[in-house]
Amino acid sequence: MAAEAKNNDDLKALIGDKFLTRDGKQASFDESIKGNDLIGLYFSAHWCGPCRQFTPKLKACHEQWMKDGQKIVIIFGTGDKDEQSFKDYFAEHGDYLAFEFGEKEGRIKTLKEKYGVNGIPWLTILDKNGKLIHNEADTLVGQKQADAIKEWI
Repeated sequence: MAAEAKNNDDLKALIGDKFLTRDGKQASFDESIKGNDLIGLYFSAHWCGPCRQFTPKLKACHEQWMKDGQKIVIIFGTGDKDEQSFKDYFAEHGDYLAFEFGEKEGRIKTLKEKYGVNGIPWLTILDKNGKLIHNEADTLVGQKQADAIKEWI
């Protein structure tokens, strides 16, 4: 049990403790992340054409994964230029989480640097301990759709 608590602390230190739900409510790490086997960090923006094409695919995959009982949570990290664009775009996403817009130059920037994000859309998959499972996983999702999760579990 102590190892699991330490691993959760490592993951929490990496991704933080405050998230937004699609309806604009706050969610904590314990409420929304803890207990999941996989965490997807999705870097995207409203103004990005390829992102606008990929987001519906990710949303459909996420819906299928939830229907199949997979324990995966997606966290959207915005690259939008203003908060209203972020909110409008996040409303089109699946039923997952987002980092607050104010984290764009904080935690989102730090995570993008950590995982070498040099373009968007970009999906990074972590395990429940924060260990990298698949970087640039958006390519695999584009190829295999919901079956991509089989490569990560």
